[in-house]
Amino acid sequence: MSVLQFFRSPLSLTAGVTMLAGTAFAADTVTIKDSRGNELAIERPVATVAIFPLPIPEALIAIDGGTQRLMAINPRAKTALMNGVIGQLFPEIADIRTDLVAPNFIPNVEEILKAKPDVVLQWQAKGDLRVAPMENAGIKVATVSTESRETRRGYIAMLGQILGKEDRAQAFLDWEDKTVKDIAAVLDKAGKPKPRIVFIDSMNDNEFVVFGREEAYFAASGLANAATEAGFTEGSVKVGAESLLQWNPDIIFVNYYDDAIRPDDILKHPVLGALDAVKKARVYKTPAIDPATAAGGELAYLWFAEIGYPDLFDADMRKAVSDGFHLLYGKTLSDAQIDKLMQMDWNGRSAGYAETFAASN
Repeated sequence: MSVLQFFRSPLSLTAGVTMLAGTAFAADTVTIKDSRGNELAIERPVATVAIFPLPIPEALIAIDGGTQRLMAINPRAKTALMNGVIGQLFPEIADIRTDLVAPNFIPNVEEILKAKPDVVLQWQAKGDLRVAPMENAGIKVATVSTESRETRRGYIAMLGQILGKEDRAQAFLDWEDKTVKDIAAVLDKAGKPKPRIVFIDSMNDNEFVVFGREEAYFAASGLANAATEAGFTEGSVKVGAESLLQWNPDIIFVNYYDDAIRPDDILKHPVLGALDAVKKARVYKTPAIDPATAAGGELAYLWFAEIGYPDLFDADMRKAVSDGFHLLYGKTLSDAQIDKLMQMDWNGRSAGYAETFAASN
């Protein structure tokens, strides 16, 4: 069964979630609950939001219909956005501040106090270093986590409350629900074993930083993390090439956030040639669509499922990405932009990639 038989274009949702940028809101107070379970009173309309975790700015832009309330982001997030299609769609991201937080998420409390954002979104993890200094200074901080599907969905709902756009945030959550359900229906019917994967975040010769835990988007796409099987539970762990050889994954993914690693670096690696994934050229740079958010991550779920089970899924990913970005950002993508999002150049030697995802002539 084709995934397109039950995956409906996200454009069908647009009637209920029209862009609301610029709408005037009456003043009110809303109580939100962050990833710690802490309740915060937020005075709306909110004028400025600072977001320090890397994947969250894209969700705010999608929910809010633009960057007008995004005061500050992490410098690493800005680099990734400006080097990608999002920066082309929203060139004003170049003017967003990055001096309120260090690349390692440590806040610049003095500058935050001067900037006076209405609320700061920060990682829950390592709160004594990343959160406590701000809260001790009287700064309003809402924490986020991407450790589970529930926490990812939680920050989408929280952003909807902060921005006064709960309906739009809920539409994205409904879209994610449907995508997960539709993928599961195909996988349950097929009853195939899960492909075993390794997700490489960075590398230095024979040392690799890989995702250790079973990420929600791996589970949603029917993939099994070999690092988790080996007993790791952390978000990122450092391992040697010998670990990858021992695990012998079916597929290797390379994180799009690291522009320094190409699939060819794995395919031509002097130590990794014995891996099944390398011998079969099943090494892929992930699309520049963050799977860690319920606002757009649905597109990444489909991509992972397509890579993992090419005989089960035949979604028109280019159309799904085009339709999805129109829903998310109200923008029309060119073929060149879809190529960039889909990493067509980087994945040129990866098995089946050009045949599956290239634009039709």
